[in-house]
Amino acid sequence: MKIGLALSGGAVRGMAHIGVLKYLEESNIKIDIIAGTSAGSLVAALHAAGKSAEEIEEIVLDINWKDIAKNIYNASFPKKGLINIEILEEIIENSLGNVSFEELKKPLIVVAVDLGENRAVHIKSGEVTSAIMASCAMPGIFTPVERDGKLLFDGGVLQNIPTVPLREEGIEIIIAVDLSARTAYAGTPGNIFEILFKTLYLMAREKEKEDKKLASFLIEPELGDIGLWQLDKSKELITLGYKEAQKVLGKAKI
Repeated sequence: MKIGLALSGGAVRGMAHIGVLKYLEESNIKIDIIAGTSAGSLVAALHAAGKSAEEIEEIVLDINWKDIAKNIYNASFPKKGLINIEILEEIIENSLGNVSFEELKKPLIVVAVDLGENRAVHIKSGEVTSAIMASCAMPGIFTPVERDGKLLFDGGVLQNIPTVPLREEGIEIIIAVDLSARTAYAGTPGNIFEILFKTLYLMAREKEKEDKKLASFLIEPELGDIGLWQLDKSKELITLGYKEAQKVLGKAKI
């Protein structure tokens, strides 16, 4: 039976996905197909391109986030979002290269939302960069992405845990990683990013319950009060992802 991996969104918390991949590699659990939403889509794409967990960690940690933040601060506000999503384009292409889904080493599905048709879309062909940009385009913060005549934004609004596209592909064993289940969201948001993210989380929470039911194994790292944008916690997030994967899959017969 084929094994699918579903990686949720979660901003910087997406670093925990790398820890999960590390455990899967060490345990020789081979992933046949991978799906990702928002931050999970970037990690998923790097894995599908054949990068090891260690290589993905190096790539993400080497990104000059300070320069990016400076560019965001200096950018003029576009009409459809506070920040132009094209700021992410260079990050993705430097990390992944300008590749198509067909060139990847294993099947990848990226989840986004079609603003015109008000539904989730599962992107699995064409060029990868714009698909990831669309999946990461948090509404109100980043501008939507135009692709194939559609206006797309953050897949986390409707399918934050992308188990549905894997089940549609006939995958019987689905390992899902949810980065928002065991998180301290009770506090007051500290900035506009956290306000919008928490709003999206509350809107998507009920839908996530149904998506979780499709998972054969559900990995929910205990991320506590680590903030959405705490880059200094990257190593800790990776460790927490690894430990939870070990806890959930350690005795599993896959």
